[in-house]
Amino acid sequence: MECITTCIVSSLVYGINDNIGNDLGFKRDMDPGPIDDSILTMQALHRSTRVWNGPEPGILTIRRNSVALHRLVPLDERIVGHLQEAGFYGTARIGFISIDWHLITALVERWRPETHTFHFPVGEMTITLQDVQIILGLPVDGLPITGRVEQDYDALCLTQLGFPFPENNMTGGRIQIRQLSRWFPNLPNNADDVEVQRYARAYILQLLGGTLFADKSNNLVHITYLQFLEDFEAAGQYSWSSATLAHLYRQLCLAGDIDGAEIAGPVILLQLWACDRLPFLAPIMGNVLRDDIIPNEELFPPPSFGHRWRHALETT
Repeated sequence: MECITTCIVSSLVYGINDNIGNDLGFKRDMDPGPIDDSILTMQALHRSTRVWNGPEPGILTIRRNSVALHRLVPLDERIVGHLQEAGFYGTARIGFISIDWHLITALVERWRPETHTFHFPVGEMTITLQDVQIILGLPVDGLPITGRVEQDYDALCLTQLGFPFPENNMTGGRIQIRQLSRWFPNLPNNADDVEVQRYARAYILQLLGGTLFADKSNNLVHITYLQFLEDFEAAGQYSWSSATLAHLYRQLCLAGDIDGAEIAGPVILLQLWACDRLPFLAPIMGNVLRDDIIPNEELFPPPSFGHRWRHALETT
């Protein structure tokens, strides 16, 4: 995979000439930048400039924290209904999938912040809201994700999670994802409706902080998201796809900077999109196995389209 990706990265030349076919020599007389810079005005600050001129920028570091959720916290059947209402069922069913750092790096080096598109030899492509909805199962239509950032976080935790979060585990309104998974490891067999709802909120909060809206802290999620999860049916009326896509666009632009060294955000969306849209780069699909995330899967609605890559043969 690294060899393939290296070839892709090396071919990042928008003004490429016919010499590209000469044993993939990539002659030094080729122009590494856009032929017309009236639109792509940020080439001097783009990561591809360092790919061409050196020193090599290296592979981007991926920042996310979905392991704590998918490997430490089981997807309990009793919260599935709440996940469906809130619009996160499809994302939850995808589970943990390893990220190909080389593939993500190659895609970032073809991302242009001026147009929010990937520049490929065949033309421009980008990730759309339809892609987000189909791959992750998040709702598109609905209200924008806006609200108050400054809140009484202790009161918010008390009403939504059942206890005020210890101050020593909170940083600027953010709590540790791993600590959250320790507070909600398993749902008791005799849990009542209130406990089930609190467990579902904690589960969604970890999805938001560890996968969809992951930041470069790699282990923190903001408590303010709880304001959208008080009522699960109301939560499903927000356009989570729009917020997720906007966050990915922002992270791609930051990672594509000439000094960019890492990327956060919903990188799983980026990878699954590439597997679907660029099949020659996709891993080989393995045998379809029973879902290891939720038992009795035939009793529940089908997962999102991105779930099909859970059992693909991974290569590094």
